[in-house]
Amino acid sequence: MRIDVRLGEPLWRSVGAARFTLDFAGESISLAQVLDRLRVDYPAFAAAFCGDGLGHAWPYRLFVNARHVVDDQQRLVDGDRLAIFLPAVGGSGAGQPLPRRFYAQPTLTVARALLGQRLVRSLDGRRLSGRVIEVEAYVGEDDLASHAARGRTPRNRAMYSQPGLAYVYFIYGMYFCLNVVTEADGYPAAVLIRGLEPLEGVEEMTRRRAGRPRLVLTDGPGKLCQALAIDRVLDGHDLTVGVDLWLEAGASLPDEHVLATPRIGVTGDSLARTRPWRFIDRQAVRK
Repeated sequence: MRIDVRLGEPLWRSVGAARFTLDFAGESISLAQVLDRLRVDYPAFAAAFCGDGLGHAWPYRLFVNARHVVDDQQRLVDGDRLAIFLPAVGGSGAGQPLPRRFYAQPTLTVARALLGQRLVRSLDGRRLSGRVIEVEAYVGEDDLASHAARGRTPRNRAMYSQPGLAYVYFIYGMYFCLNVVTEADGYPAAVLIRGLEPLEGVEEMTRRRAGRPRLVLTDGPGKLCQALAIDRVLDGHDLTVGVDLWLEAGASLPDEHVLATPRIGVTGDSLARTRPWRFIDRQAVRK
């Protein structure tokens, strides 16, 4: 059996690899056994994971298939994904990832509240970010515009997972799109991030967008994923951890600054095509 392992900073710098696979005999293994194997195979991991040598243990968090795990006796099976991250540090508010309870609300509430929040992408220690200015909501299997309209599939499985995960899919053989999963675990609902106002790392975004001007760097779902290097590797990623990709609190928008319209380019019945589930920041400044 094989377990995919992903290490956050500074663990991966100590070990020398951010992603790798471990092979084990048998049909299952405990999380504790995986950690023991890491300590044996990568001595630098043991030193970094256990602390700084001065009695200060690093507060790493363990995630199995994007779910936070505290019991090291949990069993893992072939194909499971183990991630070991150091959560974002500091106080509450700016700089902290939005908590899971933010995403656990009704989808339309989350969609409206996402306007003004900051989407952050960390690449090689550098922050790229943008303020959310346009979103679309997709709610349940009864929403015929949703990917969940045909039920659970390998493609949309993240939609059926816990709130606060990323659902990333590929369209037209060309573009990736980023959604945030909402509501209760097992209920398929998500919000598509359609547009950003670039804030940090604009030079890097411009490079990734082949020199496009700032006005059109991130004004579409495929464009913003290209600018922020978001692809299927981040499908199922936990946005509440504060590693690689997350959302931070920004200034909330007053109702007079929000425009609600039907979603763009969707299929399905007339209800799916006319529901005003697209939310836009009227005052967005794109420079």
